[in-house]
Amino acid sequence: MQLVADEVAVAGARSPLVQPTSFIAPSSRVTTVAGDPGYGQVALALALAGRMPLAGGRVLLDGLDDPAVLRGHVAIVDVPGVSAPEDGLAVHHVLAEELAFAGRPSGRRAVTAFLAEHGIEATADAPFETLAPHDRVRVLAHAAAERTATRVLVLTNPDRRGGDARTWWPVLEDLAAEGITVVVQLTHATMRQLDLAVGAELGCASAVVA
Repeated sequence: MQLVADEVAVAGARSPLVQPTSFIAPSSRVTTVAGDPGYGQVALALALAGRMPLAGGRVLLDGLDDPAVLRGHVAIVDVPGVSAPEDGLAVHHVLAEELAFAGRPSGRRAVTAFLAEHGIEATADAPFETLAPHDRVRVLAHAAAERTATRVLVLTNPDRRGGDARTWWPVLEDLAAEGITVVVQLTHATMRQLDLAVGAELGCASAVVA
């Protein structure tokens, strides 16, 4: 499904959280949105998922301007203060909650099988925040993709955990190859590390929107 942000703006208490932002995220592709970490990126993620009222613009999913449709098909992944796991929780506990939310079996056996599928079953009892950045991205993104209705994943600053972004970027490309539309918000430094041109940027409405 194609996700379009058409001059999306979000108001804050004293100043705008998101200045008009435009981009097109084609189906089965990874689309990057460059910007500084903070409330603006969180607000944009919520807006793209139909979970925050807009001060201007619109978000279209396959041409439909309907927040209920967005809420049904867009999953926000590891968004600070919203969908990011709390520090101190064990890996198996976090994954049990994620799988339950996806409507999948979430008992210890199912969680162990999920972790084994991704090669990190030995981490089941470790605090989630100790996972390597690429393992964190892999399990959270794949768990969100387990939701039957999920067609779009929105990730916010997976680079905030440090490490080499080139280790988890292929995870997003693989999900896109499976038919998922992926939107990931990154810092400009990470864009340079990945040798990616800045096509869309937080607070920039210059992108051509169809």
